[in-house]
Amino acid sequence: MAENKIDELDILNFALNLEYLEAEFYTCATTGKSITSFGVGTKGRADGSNPKTGGTTVGGKKVNFPEDEASIYDLAAQIGADERAHVVLLRGALGSSAVAMPNIDLGALGFGFDNLSEFLRAARILEDIGVTAYSGAAGLLKTPDIITAAACLLGAEAEHAATIRTQIARLKISTTALDAVDLVPPPSGELRQVLSIKVSDGLIATRTAGQVLHLAFGGKAGVKQGGFFPMGLNGTITSSTEQAALPMVAA
Repeated sequence: MAENKIDELDILNFALNLEYLEAEFYTCATTGKSITSFGVGTKGRADGSNPKTGGTTVGGKKVNFPEDEASIYDLAAQIGADERAHVVLLRGALGSSAVAMPNIDLGALGFGFDNLSEFLRAARILEDIGVTAYSGAAGLLKTPDIITAAACLLGAEAEHAATIRTQIARLKISTTALDAVDLVPPPSGELRQVLSIKVSDGLIATRTAGQVLHLAFGGKAGVKQGGFFPMGLNGTITSSTEQAALPMVAA
């Protein structure tokens, strides 16, 4: 569905799909469990092969956080609680229109759970995708209460992203760019890019829903499933586009 045809419920359900993913990632990494073990609902509307009772999550396991980096475990546990709260918030706002959690493959990146470095690299990717997804959807929202809620969610995701990026820089963990608008933190990126804020204007980047799904589906355009979502998303925003590119600069 073209992005100019969607309504606010579609946008909220798109966000809910992404929050399911983030919540499952952090909950699995810190506890080895699913969000359902914490009483978070996953039932709802479903499409394709995704069950209405809530999808199954595979590919993850509890991370062995080093004792000398216990603060990172505490951070991850807090973010996990935040992400579960985001799921509850969006499900409550959507009511009977809420989509079910789709089937999720936490192992889609091929890393994320074997050690602290892998965890932080995967977390960085998920958080930066989440931040740019919310910023990209901002202009499509019209209802004041929904705009306020989305702004608060964006703020929370931005704090998560900044904290994860700071740990990557501190521990000198190498990372690679996701696409042309991705600002890689040091040591792989410039020292001034600890935060994912553009030096040119002091703002974060944005991605359209299709560009977000390009990353979530494993770097593929024109598809409706793959990567983190092997059976696709639930809802009406389901197709990936070409990856995000830098804006054209007038000569």
